[in-house]
Formats: sequence, C-alpha cells, structure tokens
Amino acid sequence: MGTIAVVLLFIDGVGLGDHAPYNPWVTHPTPNLCDLLGGNSLSERGAGVYGSDVLLLKTDATLGVEGIPQSATGQAAIFTGRNAPAAMGLHMSGLPFRRLREWVKEDNIYRQFRQKGWRSTFANCYTNEYFERPATKRGWVSVTTAAIQSVDEPLRYLPDLLAGSAVYHDLTRCTLRRFLPEISEIEPEQAAQDLWNIARDYHLVVHEFFLSDRAGHKQEPELVSWVIENYDRFLGRLVQLKRPGDTIVLVSDHGNSEDLRVKTHTKNPVPTLIIGDRGAVCEQETEKWDLTHIVPLLHRLVQRQIEGN
Repeated sequence: MGTIAVVLLFIDGVGLGDHAPYNPWVTHPTPNLCDLLGGNSLSERGAGVYGSDVLLLKTDATLGVEGIPQSATGQAAIFTGRNAPAAMGLHMSGLPFRRLREWVKEDNIYRQFRQKGWRSTFANCYTNEYFERPATKRGWVSVTTAAIQSVDEPLRYLPDLLAGSAVYHDLTRCTLRRFLPEISEIEPEQAAQDLWNIARDYHLVVHEFFLSDRAGHKQEPELVSWVIENYDRFLGRLVQLKRPGDTIVLVSDHGNSEDLRVKTHTKNPVPTLIIGDRGAVCEQETEKWDLTHIVPLLHRLVQRQIEGN
C-alpha cells in the first residue's frame, strides 16, 4: 500500500453558526483552525476557499425534510451517501432503530470501498464492556458501529489502543481512565500521530468524535472549552503530519455546540472542511452541498489518488 490516504473526521454536533458571543467556536481560541481559514473562525462567515488546498463548505443537514436535523439520520446520510431523513420520513435522533440500522448496513462507505478493492477502516477503539451492555446486545449501536460491522474489517480494542493502532473517541483517553485508571492519558497530538500511523495501511480511515455534541447539550463551559482546545490541537497536528497527496475531510451531522443559547440541535449548516485535494469537489455541487455528498467525495478522492490526480 502506498502512503497516500484519506482521513474522514466525523465530529458530532458542530454547525457553522453566527460570528457571535454565544458561539464558542468563535469566542474560544482555535489557532490551528484559524490558520487554515486565513484568520477566520469555524463559522458561517468563514466558508470559502483558502489557498490551493483548503476549502470550507456550508453543508445542508436538513436534506429537504422538515424539522431539526438529528444524529441517527444525519450520520446515516454521511456514511451511506443516501438521504436517510427522506428514506425514513423524518429526522431520527440518538441510536438508529432497527429499520435504519439495516438500511445503513446494506450499503455504506465501507461496503462500497470493499467492492472496489479499496481498504477502509474505523480507527475508534472499543472496549469489551461496550459489547456486554444489554442495549448493545439488543443491537442498539451507533450508525458508525453498524456501518463498520457490516464488513469483515476487524474492530479495534484496548490492546490496539495501547499499541498506537487505535484512537479513543475523546482523543486523550481521559474518559476511558474514569473506569480504567491504569490507562495513561495522552496529548491530542499523539492521537493525531496514531491516526496517521493507521491510515498508512488504508485508502480511508475514519475517526468519530462525539464530545462536541455532548458539550452542546450540557452547556458546560469547562467541557466546551476542553473540546474545542483539544480538537483544534488534534486537527493542527494532523495537518502538520499530512504528506503530499493526503486529504483530510472533516464533517458534522447537525448543528449544536455552535449556539450555546439552546441545549438542542440547530438547523444551521454544518462544515465540510477539506484539507488537501479540494479539486475533487465538483464545482456545480458546491452551492447545494449536503451530507449526501460526502461519500461521493471520498470515492473521487481515492480514485484521483490512484490515478495520480
């Protein structure tokens, strides 16, 4: 396998909100994001083209369905390339019900890549305890888990994490230490290094971060600040380690943490941030860019890599 890879960063609950005091993605320092965006913050005002290899697109998460976008159908759209809210008839929150889980499992980015002979993987670390939970045993898993379980790519567990071959959902392992105190906490920059180490064996590697959504719901200033600082550091190091030809794609499923006036999700557009081969974006798509465009983008990115752009 070559060294060129695509990294998909799924960050839960981050919209492109106003440049306002209630948007912590504007008020909190994000030096790495601001550097990428020409001094702008991660807000609707920051959408645009930056240099030859950075593009921030306003991304529609409503997908033509009334109501406030939700996690289950938003994530399903991201990971399948199909309009999940329209297929289900509504925006569905939380963990997907059986109908949506099966809909995701039958066709998703991992299955599509497998059919093309391309390698893809989910970098997040699981614990054995997770699969012993009654809800998990009944099939109540996230869209991201349902998707990776639909192929025979091995899941990653604690031994992989300790070997640097997995990344915990919170990047630093701080939440893992609450029930496994013997686990050492790491810096977010190390998580970025571990993610690239995994990516070198794959065409596509995916990481999910969901504390951003939790921070928006809880409206806890300390958690919000921690999330933004550590994710910015993680992203900054990812960009530093990116090799020529690599591409990072960051996307969210719905708005939330960008508006701390409310505990609910928002209808704000979400970011699609492309760092690398932004030429894979079809110009005619950009004005109506939505969550269903992520999967076709990932296909084009890998195809262009294989063809040498």
